[in-house]
Amino acid sequence: MSQLTVERVSEDRFDESVRVSNGEIELVAPTSIGPRIVRFGFEGGHNVFRVFDHQREDWPLIGGHRLWHSPEDEDRTHQPDTDPVEATLLEDGFRLERPVNEETQIGKAITVRMTPAGTSVEVTHELTNSGLWPIEFAPWALSVLKPDGTAVMPLTPQAEADSLLPDRSITYWPYTPPGEDRLEYGTDNVYVHQDAECDGPLKIGTSAGDGWVAYVNDGQAFRKDFEYVPDATYPDSDSGAEVYTSSEILELETVGPLRTVEPGETVEHVETWTLAEGVTEPATAADVSPDIV
Repeated sequence: MSQLTVERVSEDRFDESVRVSNGEIELVAPTSIGPRIVRFGFEGGHNVFRVFDHQREDWPLIGGHRLWHSPEDEDRTHQPDTDPVEATLLEDGFRLERPVNEETQIGKAITVRMTPAGTSVEVTHELTNSGLWPIEFAPWALSVLKPDGTAVMPLTPQAEADSLLPDRSITYWPYTPPGEDRLEYGTDNVYVHQDAECDGPLKIGTSAGDGWVAYVNDGQAFRKDFEYVPDATYPDSDSGAEVYTSSEILELETVGPLRTVEPGETVEHVETWTLAEGVTEPATAADVSPDIV
């Protein structure tokens, strides 16, 4: 039977880090910055995340998986997570917590929990309003992934075929033509292809009623499952899932409901990450289903 290992390690790029493994998959997060996860993959295999070798001077481009809050705002959202975090080791994972940001008065924490066997891990994101007045925002979980893959965004019908009201939506950012070559529209899915030779960025959002998104690359599928609340309001024209891509990366993003968070209140957003092998072409939703792992 597999056994969990939770330990403090030294990581090449970030030095002091924490790691959890069950012998099949492993996950690593630094404590020198964050909260941020910089490695997720099969043990001994490649990392699904893109992590940059050096930090840019104009913006701390790091990569991996991070926690922001939506809707996006240059002053409020773009606060670099470059300060050390407090890491607490748990029996089945770890918790990363950073001090309250003085600019936003929002505290962040990420808790990782792994089962003794299997290829899934639960990642809980927390945002706490530590200010003196209510703030409206939504938790926003962003995974920066390696190039040359394809994102899968399901658009399964959420209502009966004879319904008189719409049941799905696609949102386009201003720099994204709907007919872009990197976008492909299937019967139940939208596919976003990462292109290292592209001329500029692209971003779309979907209503995300299916509660999952995935990325297929290097013969593997990385899938993120999350709770979608049908009656809630979501940011970005009601987008619960979003994909951004440029010549360097593809970001697989999920967003929680938009709400007014009272002083001292904490909101959570939980993702379940699953890895699957032997996936080359994401033709259908079944190709990236947890049932195949």
